[in-house]
Amino acid sequence: MKKTTLAIAVPLAVVGVAIAGAWYTGTRVEEEVTRDIGEINASIQQTGLPVSLTLLGIERGVFSSTARYQVSITGGTIAEKAGDEAKTLVFSDHIEHGPFPLSRLTSGKLMPVMAQSNFALEQTPIIAPLFEAAGGKAPFTGTVAIHYGQSRDTVLETAALQFTQSDSSLRVSPGKLSIFTSGSAMRSEGHLAEVDATFIQAPTGLPVRFALRDLRLDGDQKIDADGFTTGPSSMSIESVQGGVKDGAEIFAMRKIVGESVLKRSEKGLLDQTANYRIGTIAMKGKELGSLKLGISAHNLDGAVIKTLADAYRKITFAGFKDDDDAKALIAEQIDVLQSQALSLLDNSPTLALDELSLQTAHGSARVSLTVDLCKPDLNAGAPAAIVQSALAGLKADVKVDKALIGDLAASAGMGGRHGSEKTDPAALKQASDATAEMFSGMALRSNWVRLEGDSLTSSLSYANSQITFNGQAMSIEQFADTVGLPMGGAMDEEYEEEFEEEE
Repeated sequence: MKKTTLAIAVPLAVVGVAIAGAWYTGTRVEEEVTRDIGEINASIQQTGLPVSLTLLGIERGVFSSTARYQVSITGGTIAEKAGDEAKTLVFSDHIEHGPFPLSRLTSGKLMPVMAQSNFALEQTPIIAPLFEAAGGKAPFTGTVAIHYGQSRDTVLETAALQFTQSDSSLRVSPGKLSIFTSGSAMRSEGHLAEVDATFIQAPTGLPVRFALRDLRLDGDQKIDADGFTTGPSSMSIESVQGGVKDGAEIFAMRKIVGESVLKRSEKGLLDQTANYRIGTIAMKGKELGSLKLGISAHNLDGAVIKTLADAYRKITFAGFKDDDDAKALIAEQIDVLQSQALSLLDNSPTLALDELSLQTAHGSARVSLTVDLCKPDLNAGAPAAIVQSALAGLKADVKVDKALIGDLAASAGMGGRHGSEKTDPAALKQASDATAEMFSGMALRSNWVRLEGDSLTSSLSYANSQITFNGQAMSIEQFADTVGLPMGGAMDEEYEEEFEEEE
């Protein structure tokens, strides 16, 4: 074959393959769209949300097809409050057939795909303000690349929005969320650069401003057989600030990070951990310090949690006919909530405040709490006895540096009275130290804490009906007497009297 013939034949073959592939994809578009809508509705139904997706119509072509979808709020308090007009949203979708959709080729994406969906929210009277805020553009758009292996690349985008009403305003920069799904695996990444809001504070009538900068989301997760999204996810915000419009900053938080992991234990139970950090907290221009928060829950029964969530959603989204209907459903679901909450205790879950800490320039404070629960003895009698039978163990620790109390007092201007005392560093230091000593003395007199060096500390552990408080073993009654807590005797007697009256 001559070189010129080959040079012509190869691109013609490529074009022929592209046309044949586009034609074949076109024959399957409606089938694929219908299947996807069915899967989406099944997923929504599992969440219990009163929302459904419907295909309004599809026009098929050789290289592309056009579809329209309707999202409906099918019932519940949301739809009833919004009115009939607010129940539906309509999306238009331009579906480019594979293997080489033009929009992907023009953006340099040469990997063949089955189809490329390009959808946008249509303007209807109910959402006309959104289009106005977006300057006439579609406020919400997205693309979905459907690969031949059924994996999907989804990109959701919001337009820049500007709302203005009287003395209030809201400006939101364009946002973007990218999601890649393959089987049960899901990777996500999102970014919103800026949010600015100004509104009138009701008590004072002053215009207040709020600003958020650089919100980012990230996740690498899997959806398990029970519908739980397991794996790590994270969120970060560069800064959140608030203050009087054109005036001084009231508060600021910078370098905010949140990280969460949900996973299955060897027993098949759910373990959840979440950690949050704020790099800098400032009030009225004065830096207070940094904050950390860590919480966790272990040995949670996924099936019970799903039942609890379903009962809660039925109450939240139910469309009540009248007050009697509402009361009947709420009473029914409350019984479910109570019984399932008790079922959660069958696997002896552990709930923990792993860390709540504040670090200032000269000191720190840290609190931790772990609670081990177990199946309660419902025949224990009085409520206090039943609650005690559900508590398998408890451990709490507190440590607060006196220097931290002084730092907080200095930041708040406590102790200074007037004149130079508010600006002179030596006088302010003396006043904040005095404040720290005063608060420390009050805490020590409460018998809850003890002094170790320059720190106030307290520790408490409970197991087998025995308490160890600040290193000393004691009974529950002795502990209550030590810290001045009322015991349950009087409460139990009151419960017994009420129970007898009900009988």
